[in-house]
Amino acid sequence: MKNSFGLLGEMFAESEVYRPLFVYHPDAIYVLNTAGKLIYANPATERMTGYTLEELQSMNLDKLYAEGERRQSLLRRNAMESEKRQEFTLRLIRKDGSPLIVSVTYVAIEQDGRTVGIYGIAKDITEEEVKNRRMREQERLYRSLFDYNPAGILSFDPRGRCLSVNPHLEAMTGFVNDKLAGLSYGLFFAPESVEEVERRFEHALRGVSGNFEAQLLALDDQRIDVNMTSLPIVVDGETIGVYMIALDITEWKRQMQRSRELADQYTSILNAVSEGIYEINGEGRSVFINRAGADMLGYEVEEFQNVYNHDLIHHSRSDGSPYPVEKCPIFRSMREGVYREVEGEVFWRKDGTSFLVEYRVNPLFENGKPSGAVVVFKDVTSRDEIVRQKNEAQRGLAAKTDFLSLMSHEIRTPLNGVLGMAELMQTTDLSEEQQDYMEVLSLSGRGLQTIVDRILDFNAAESGTLKFESEPFDAKDLLEEIVGAFSVQTEASGVELRLRLGEGFPHELIGDSGKLRGILIGLIGNAVKFTPKGRIEVAADCLVRPRTGIGEKARCVLRVEVSDSGIGIPADKMELLFQPFSQIHSELDRRYEGTGLGLAICKRWIDRMGGAIWAESLEGQGSVFSFTLPMLCDE
Repeated sequence: MKNSFGLLGEMFAESEVYRPLFVYHPDAIYVLNTAGKLIYANPATERMTGYTLEELQSMNLDKLYAEGERRQSLLRRNAMESEKRQEFTLRLIRKDGSPLIVSVTYVAIEQDGRTVGIYGIAKDITEEEVKNRRMREQERLYRSLFDYNPAGILSFDPRGRCLSVNPHLEAMTGFVNDKLAGLSYGLFFAPESVEEVERRFEHALRGVSGNFEAQLLALDDQRIDVNMTSLPIVVDGETIGVYMIALDITEWKRQMQRSRELADQYTSILNAVSEGIYEINGEGRSVFINRAGADMLGYEVEEFQNVYNHDLIHHSRSDGSPYPVEKCPIFRSMREGVYREVEGEVFWRKDGTSFLVEYRVNPLFENGKPSGAVVVFKDVTSRDEIVRQKNEAQRGLAAKTDFLSLMSHEIRTPLNGVLGMAELMQTTDLSEEQQDYMEVLSLSGRGLQTIVDRILDFNAAESGTLKFESEPFDAKDLLEEIVGAFSVQTEASGVELRLRLGEGFPHELIGDSGKLRGILIGLIGNAVKFTPKGRIEVAADCLVRPRTGIGEKARCVLRVEVSDSGIGIPADKMELLFQPFSQIHSELDRRYEGTGLGLAICKRWIDRMGGAIWAESLEGQGSVFSFTLPMLCDE
């Protein structure tokens, strides 16, 4: 005789009343005994799992469970001894290996007051769970973007009441979220910014985002310059509020203002020079002229810009005959990249008159190729005028030197402030874009600082106002210190840097150690710059001459040789080595760009100290820079 469980199973499976419900129900309906063995299942169970009923009845159902789910199923079945109904979620694995998430309802099958089996109803919620998980992940993502965004973020409802602000906005203003909730957006901004904020808010509600500048109010009525972005908050196609994203640009605006002031100062320096100075580009068009040059030529500064220079002021010789551009020393210097000094020519004024000039042509280079020139000229119409201008030039040179010395302090002091504040800003919590801006600002400031120093050194060497010291110093320590300073950089790039001192090299020499330090740093720095791999050697020796009198210091000649296995110098560029503003290798790589003054300054210092400097090089094999300096010593 069959028990009631068996009869119920047969009745459920075969009854004409229940069979359609069982067979056509979209959810899986199945019967388990208390041991967990499948007794019967409807077709939806087969479709859902991918197994046939026969396979399910004959297999170990543990294969259906995802990792960790078998224990839950077992606990749920055991709990049916005391509970008549349970609802829970199971993670299963289909026959094809794909995941299956089901919402399960267990109903106890009882006989004589005890549970003899279980009816299971399983609904496939895989797609729903995947959607819910994605929604939760997106919600966490958006929450993270809000909470950890380096910009300050405010959210408002359509009526302009604050819903929330992120932690960075709190840090920026000093206000906390609890104090800001419910406040109107107009209370967050300076009065003069409110009208623009209101206009942008209305645009955002209409689905139009925007970007603008405003001032946020912080604690103690402090104002913060910000770049604001207004965005609509859209849910299911409906705008339910507005986001406002604030980037602090207070320091950036301050630095931009200071940069403009510095640019005005540099223009003032050029306008203070009595000589005419103008620049032409590679096409021969005027780029800039200082006030003195414009006055000599009878033009306004603006009239002289972007005009073909030769046709304007140099079109004819002093006798009125045409002056072909191909024979013009200015354009020859620009094409050849060679410095020239020219006398006995004329420039033509705007009114058609001419005046006798002397001028110097300094070619400019870009990527190692001539790209223009700077021309410095003066009016030498009569001999009396020449004498007068010579005297004035001497006084003007001294005044220029004093002026540049004064300006070096005036320029360097604010520039150091700019660089210092840029470094401090880089240690703050900046966005990636702001970090890029600050890096560009720092690099530009340091580059500007180097240019100012180089120009002042070159000016001092050119004007003859440079003073040289004669003090004892430890030459060996000086060489070891400078080579040691560069060794960190060369070790990082895999270049071997070594120092070799000649036998009997004296410890103490008498001379200008500061200038010697600058020359060594310039030559060794160039070797490091142009030697990506290989070796660099600094060799130094000292030739001591016999004393000529009792009690006198011995005279000696310091010889230093800096050799490298770097990229070398093309033979046709050797003549440009010690010319100011020459950049021989910049066409190879922008890393090799510079002011073009380093070697020119070294040469002028060495010449002024009675020494000599020269170079030998083979392209692709390396270079050797050597110099000698007369000094005194006790040995």
